[in-house]
Amino acid sequence: MPVVVVQFWEGRSTEQKRALARAITDAMVEHADASPEALHVAIQEYSREDWARNGVLAVDMEDPGEKPPVVWKLDHLLLETSDLERALAFYVEFLGFTIRKQETRPDGRPLVVTHQGLGLTNGGGGVQHVEHLAFRTRDVVGMAERARTAGIEIIEGPKEWSYGVSVYLRDPDGNKIELFGPH
Repeated sequence: MPVVVVQFWEGRSTEQKRALARAITDAMVEHADASPEALHVAIQEYSREDWARNGVLAVDMEDPGEKPPVVWKLDHLLLETSDLERALAFYVEFLGFTIRKQETRPDGRPLVVTHQGLGLTNGGGGVQHVEHLAFRTRDVVGMAERARTAGIEIIEGPKEWSYGVSVYLRDPDGNKIELFGPH
């Protein structure tokens, strides 16, 4: 039963805490092979009167002011597919993505959003505008074997690179998909 304890000054919203708990869980699953069902995240907040650094209470520290805008990472990607059901079979059933929500886009097309940041909808014309999509993976060689068994096209790999091990696949719309993991 892994437990992660986060301690910080009070003032974050419930939505920020939800996002933090999700990100910590994802990181523990990816980097520590933790089971999300058994992982506990405890968030402890302190008032600025109850926290000191270098002998000075936080309430007495100078306010650093507003933080500048920053971009952290890719948040999500929306793929227009030629066949939504085939795309779901590849991304959800084969790759193991999990569905976060399903709804209808304002233009009436269905939308499926995964916890992994991928959105899928209809409307793909078969023209690829992205060189490839890369997903961090545990057991790249095992995923390559699953792809062979499932009849999914393997473009290249598994192969060792400077950043880890990769295998390149084609999804049902011909998009190049990289599955990569550590050496």
